[in-house]
Amino acid sequence: MSTFSERLITVLAVTESLEKRWIDAFRKTLGATSDEFDFQCGSSANVDQWGAMLMIDAEHPKLQSLLSTVDRFGRSVFLIWSDESQEFDWNSEVADKVDDLILAPFRRLEVQSKFRLHQHLRMWSEVGDLHRSFNDLLAGLDEDVQLAERLQKAKLPNRYPAVRGLQIRSRYLAGLKGGDHFDLAESKDSSKISILMSDSSSYGLSSAFLSTLMRMTMKLSRDEARSSIDTVKLIADELVLGLKEKDRLALFYGVLNRRDFRFRYLHLGGSAFLHARKGEDFTIHSSHGDPLSLANSDVSAYIEKEIIFQPEDRIVLLSDGFIEACGGLHEAKAMLDPYRTRDSADITNELVFRVKKQMADPEDLPTQDCTALVFDVDAKLLRLA
Repeated sequence: MSTFSERLITVLAVTESLEKRWIDAFRKTLGATSDEFDFQCGSSANVDQWGAMLMIDAEHPKLQSLLSTVDRFGRSVFLIWSDESQEFDWNSEVADKVDDLILAPFRRLEVQSKFRLHQHLRMWSEVGDLHRSFNDLLAGLDEDVQLAERLQKAKLPNRYPAVRGLQIRSRYLAGLKGGDHFDLAESKDSSKISILMSDSSSYGLSSAFLSTLMRMTMKLSRDEARSSIDTVKLIADELVLGLKEKDRLALFYGVLNRRDFRFRYLHLGGSAFLHARKGEDFTIHSSHGDPLSLANSDVSAYIEKEIIFQPEDRIVLLSDGFIEACGGLHEAKAMLDPYRTRDSADITNELVFRVKKQMADPEDLPTQDCTALVFDVDAKLLRLA
């Protein structure tokens, strides 16, 4: 847990005199409520003495290196933006290292809104701490593994909102280890659908990943045009700060454009992505590379892949729990091919049967989490104008 003061706001500018001017402006804007906070000039304090909220002058000449030194765990970083005539580039590297802008001259309501944003970010950080602590405890308590199953299921959606053009079916089995997560989201204008499936090497990593997604929600929503590579890079940059040497995160993230049904994606790790055209068997699409880890945390070198979906296409995503139950990736394809034209429920039922038949007791848990997602493109595909 971080030890810095929640009351302390650190202001950073090119000179201490400018920092003092910003502090005076904050106090004047807040009025009597400024007594609820302590203000500090960052240039006169060590990095480990900085407060829970950092206010950094966007015109600082060493802004990039300054942001690289900040431990953001449990801390919020805001840029003081004093030139409203200039647009801030939310796709820049700087944007990935800050939580929001605060405009100068300051306005009372806006400053208070940043304080409230900090409280929300801090809350999600504490949720992540609780998840990690709880999962460390579970690691030494084998008899409580069923509790881990209930916790993991609680994080997964039971149903999805209706999405025009797609029929969606999912199936999840909690296992003795790992931590799968899957979800999809539709953009505000309904033109894009984001699809996410992750397979963590431990429940602790899965909880950390979920906490990262919660923290990144606001940033991801600012730019719905962000590519799959840029989105995963944004997530990886946050997640890598807490990764351990043995942690591995298989991640599939794609964005479907409903105007032309062009699907662009990034696929890391050992999960399976299979796609079948109408009247054809499934094709296995290979992943981009190894799962996210300390040794493989930079995804910027990858190039996103693209498929244009057509009416009556079928797409299947499998985590390695179901893949292993089938005997391997090619064996999973061989199982799926005869089910190409059957109801998607038949696929998920057969996959569950493959897992259950390997258990001595039907009440046993599989060795690891198992996730299956089946997407069917409507026969009368309606593309958005």
